[in-house]
Amino acid sequence: MTRARFPLPPATAALAEASRRPAAWSMAVAALLLTAPVPAGLTQTVAAPGRRPPSWADIDNLRSLLTAHGTKVLQQDCNQRGLQGLYHDRSDTIVICRVHRDPQAVWNTLAHEATHRMQACAGGSITDPGHHQAMARALASYEPQEWRSIAIYPREQQLSELEARYTARLPPEQVPRLFRRYCNGSGPSTLSRQP
Repeated sequence: MTRARFPLPPATAALAEASRRPAAWSMAVAALLLTAPVPAGLTQTVAAPGRRPPSWADIDNLRSLLTAHGTKVLQQDCNQRGLQGLYHDRSDTIVICRVHRDPQAVWNTLAHEATHRMQACAGGSITDPGHHQAMARALASYEPQEWRSIAIYPREQQLSELEARYTARLPPEQVPRLFRRYCNGSGPSTLSRQP
């Protein structure tokens, strides 16, 4: 499988170089935030080395926020191999499969599925189209397995999956902010969303 190559904005190129030297990471993130407009609602980039990992409290806070907005959040055994979770928009339900071994894995799935809920609230994409290439490049650089997994989805679902995978790697305090931005006062649309 060949990976698409996207042109890197200078600040994103600095991030790619900084990832090889963790001490330079925070300076590169600052450069990105200061020199490039940030995707709608995304105020930090994909998983910075050394940042605080998500905790069970972060998971409980996001779950509480989702349920306060009418989304059912369930934990279930899932029979489909590889399935970690899903969002069903018609029933406004998030299912977290019982396959996770640590809070980081649970967080990634919950934040991913919460992003699909945000997309339903927004009626589509939650990021500025001008940032999709940089998001894809960041994900391909820092989470290559996640990037490759997007290719298994039909083309019309790949942007939705890019946003969900990118958002799941944001610092835990960012995801509830994004959720409030897109879902305060609105329920899910009738868009069909996949896991």
